[in-house]
Amino acid sequence: MAASQSTSSNLNHVYLNGRTLEGGGQLVRIAIGLSALTGRPVSIDHVRGNREGKKGLKRSHAAAVKLLAEISGSKVSGVEIGSQFLNFFPQSTRSESGPLLDLSQVTVKSEYDIKLATAGAIFLVFQALYPYLLYVGSQATAPFVKVNITGGTNGTHSPSYDYAVQVLVPNFAKLGLPPLPITLHKRGWTTGPVDLGAVTFFIHTLGSRYNQDDKNQPKGSSKNDQAAEPQCSFPRINLMDHEPGKVTRIDITVLAPDQPTLNTDTEEGTGSTVRQFIEQLTQRTLRRETRKLDQSIFAKSSTSPPPKEDPLSKSSSKHTPVPIKIHTSEATNHRSHVYILLVAHTSSGFRIGHDILGSMGGDRLSKPKNKGKQKHQPARDPRRESQNETAFSAAADLVRRCVEGFIREISNESPNAQPDQKPVSNAKRACLDEYMRDQVFVFEALGKACRADVHDTEATETGTVEDQRDWTLHTKTAQWVCQQMLGV
Repeated sequence: MAASQSTSSNLNHVYLNGRTLEGGGQLVRIAIGLSALTGRPVSIDHVRGNREGKKGLKRSHAAAVKLLAEISGSKVSGVEIGSQFLNFFPQSTRSESGPLLDLSQVTVKSEYDIKLATAGAIFLVFQALYPYLLYVGSQATAPFVKVNITGGTNGTHSPSYDYAVQVLVPNFAKLGLPPLPITLHKRGWTTGPVDLGAVTFFIHTLGSRYNQDDKNQPKGSSKNDQAAEPQCSFPRINLMDHEPGKVTRIDITVLAPDQPTLNTDTEEGTGSTVRQFIEQLTQRTLRRETRKLDQSIFAKSSTSPPPKEDPLSKSSSKHTPVPIKIHTSEATNHRSHVYILLVAHTSSGFRIGHDILGSMGGDRLSKPKNKGKQKHQPARDPRRESQNETAFSAAADLVRRCVEGFIREISNESPNAQPDQKPVSNAKRACLDEYMRDQVFVFEALGKACRADVHDTEATETGTVEDQRDWTLHTKTAQWVCQQMLGV
């Protein structure tokens, strides 16, 4: 029976319309995660109802629901692939002293092995499991919970391993969540040939935060503060308490093939591979575009030396506002395996990221037919040259779009504001990029729910509020689900 037609005498049972706002998989992941944490049953109708094409649960969504149900000992129905309704029934009861589970009733293992049948997004599955394991993991015998997941590390519409390590995890730590080391064993791509990757997460749980030495306590806290805070409570997060800071440096990550190579008679360079081409073009484009921005967003550095001359850039003699460096550069083995990530480090300790996944077109890499030394110049191959031109044109387009998105994130302008929208006088932008913003909302809501009986103000001492013009549909969806599940 569909969720909207269900009746229940349980006042704690929550019914959600899966077509609300973004109406996709994020709604499902947040809802079942909060259901497992609070012990409140949830039923979702019209699952992924706003998605184009096939509605209902995809394979990765169904896997996440089943895994969380298994880990939390919950009962589920409607978890078949394509199902448009879902019922999730936790078996543990809520604590008498708070909104979350009674930990004395919870059993948790120290290690979990999760193997997806396809290259489904590892980090979307982890997103559903993380809040629950972060809380109940204190019941494990080990100091952390180890989670091994096989699936996709770089895919469409999902966070990559690189974004998670360089942006997500540092920002979580800055906001008061415990450490989250992540180990990459092998990359897995959701595009091109099926190739499963593997990642291990080491979840240091909330309980472990209160067993640290004084020198490791969060800044501004004391032993008395720590003792007064509920054991295993989610930290209070108010983004308006944090300044965005100024950009101090920009890191570039490039994953791309080393074939084809650029023709030697072009003005772009000599013998450059696609990967090298992307590195060089990204650096040049960032240098040009950052000089156009309001320079007040960058940290002043009077001691940093001028950047090294780029022989391929006509404007390299002009200084860039901040250092721009290659953080990671790896060769891939397929035209569809092209990924770029740009990360701004800020003086306040936050990271702002923007990435793109794309393809150079074609099915296979264009490799030279002749090997070894050649005494004569090989004959021109017009077809191969045309393929190469297409590949480099596609790579250049990816660089352009990635840099444009990144510049919107670090500029003073709201990236999602409509022309007719004016900011509230006491509003300011959050210190996070638009994707990171919706990832944090669950933890904000849990921190508020854990302190529902404690007087707490939303704004800072100056009465500053967040500029919600920056919010994406995903962020608004996260807010709505948290309100329905937690009442905050």
